[in-house]
Amino acid sequence: MTATKKARVAEEKKPRGRPPTGNAKTPTERAKSFDEALLESGGRILNRLRLGQEANKALDDLKREYGYGSDRAAIETALVKHRKEVARRGK
Repeated sequence: MTATKKARVAEEKKPRGRPPTGNAKTPTERAKSFDEALLESGGRILNRLRLGQEANKALDDLKREYGYGSDRAAIETALVKHRKEVARRGK
C-alpha cells in the first residue's frame, strides 16, 4: 500500500463503539426509571429485606436446586408457585 492509500484508509475508518446519541442517562436516572416502570406495572420494591437463618438456608437451597441466578428470581418464583398451590387447594 502506498502512503497516500494508507492515509485515505485511516481517514475512512469508522470510530469504535456506539455513536453518541446525546440522550445518555446517569445510573441514578436509569434506576429511577426502572423503579417507576416496575411500580406502574403493579410491582413492589422491598428495601432492606432481612431473612432469618432458616429462610436464608431455604433460599440458598432453592437457588442451588433449581439453578436460579439471583435471590430475586428464586423469591419471585417461590411466591408465585405458592400462590398457585394455595389457589389450587382452595384455601
